[in-house]
Amino acid sequence: MASILVVDDEKSIRAAQAVGLRRAGFEVDTAATGEEAVAMVRDGSYDLVLSDVRLQGMDGMEVLRAVRSASPGTQVVLMTGFGTIEDAVSAMQLGAHSYVRKPSEAADVEQIVRQCLADATPAPTPPRAAAPTSRRDSFAGIIGESRPMRELLELVTKVADTDSTVLITGETGTGKELVGRAIHNASRRVDRVFSAVNSAAFPETLLESELFGHRRGAFTGASNNKKGLFEHAHQGTVFLDEVAEMPLSMQAKLLRFLQTGEIRPVGGEATRLVDVRLVTATNKDLEQEVARGNFREDLYYRLAVIPVHVAPLRQRIDDVPLLARHFLASFARKIGKDVKGVADDAMQALCGYDWPGNVRELENSIERAVALCRGDRVVRQDLPNRILERRVELPAAGIQSLRTLERTHIIDTLEKVGWNRKRAAELLNISTTTLWRRLKEFGIDGSAPQARSGGAPQARP
Repeated sequence: MASILVVDDEKSIRAAQAVGLRRAGFEVDTAATGEEAVAMVRDGSYDLVLSDVRLQGMDGMEVLRAVRSASPGTQVVLMTGFGTIEDAVSAMQLGAHSYVRKPSEAADVEQIVRQCLADATPAPTPPRAAAPTSRRDSFAGIIGESRPMRELLELVTKVADTDSTVLITGETGTGKELVGRAIHNASRRVDRVFSAVNSAAFPETLLESELFGHRRGAFTGASNNKKGLFEHAHQGTVFLDEVAEMPLSMQAKLLRFLQTGEIRPVGGEATRLVDVRLVTATNKDLEQEVARGNFREDLYYRLAVIPVHVAPLRQRIDDVPLLARHFLASFARKIGKDVKGVADDAMQALCGYDWPGNVRELENSIERAVALCRGDRVVRQDLPNRILERRVELPAAGIQSLRTLERTHIIDTLEKVGWNRKRAAELLNISTTTLWRRLKEFGIDGSAPQARSGGAPQARP
């Protein structure tokens, strides 16, 4: 039995259409607004949407666009009493099957609906998107050139085009979902759906429905059939964040899916095979969770076929200048401010902080700094106090990379001579050209920071 959604803001017309189509043997739901209809299509599974064009709020053309985007296999028929040839052509170009003048007899509507459903064939396999032309295309959004980041991206490149499950670990705010997207973007599934869900955001029953779908009447509030993420992402990738928070009973169902590749909607009896690459993430130590009895050992081994760890920002301080400039450019553009960079003293503070909140904390800090900035550069006073008061803690052995030591030594020397590059170069026993080049590599422009009064700083004795 085909399922149809009737959309009309006139209750009498909506009801009449629904009655006529139900008598013709169709399963019918109704919506009074375009917004309600789009939400129902996203949450449910309809073969056809029959919508009026003139709706309050989102009109029929917008409904058409949204339905074709959310559910390409759903057919759309538009109805209007005020249509023109231009409207009809536009509707067809946007993907509508038919454009019907109102009023129409119930038999005529039924005939159009049946013809539309008969013409509908399974959507052809979308052509594979062109492979990314560079690693930058695949890893868009991942910023970093430190050794931990280079090693991470090399691993992602190696594992992306397999179907093995991936477990991404790392502290909160390190960008685990970005890594999951990078795996998808670098894989042969790049032209398919990438769906992300936070396992901790749903109660158990709703999480099962979110992943596997449900049938109408399966539980209170289940008024329509709904596809789950696994079915929606067929031939694509599903990213499950905070997987350690999943209840044990739900873990068993996820394990069964990984073993069989089959899904069964809540309230349904039939199973269906789906082809999905599963990537999970957690900020917890799953081996410890297994030992404590909070996580199934058999599921852990299924998920951790390929473990990927994202290093905290304090272990890749070299990336802070790159990330800071990236976020600054983004927020300056968004806010509409002509902020061009970060002053040297502010950058030193950023590089001297240990970032317990990782990249997310840095992003929020730069957004705040751009909002408060009164000149064309972010200065120390624009940064949160916690950054100015808290220095990075060295490992127990007091070991730092040579690059970090060099950067710190150069900045300390510049501060001692009031940011006089010529004197600093002499003390460092290098040429001013070499000093300029090293400052550029470290993301520091090397210009003397302005004193708070606005004058040039004086060299320290």
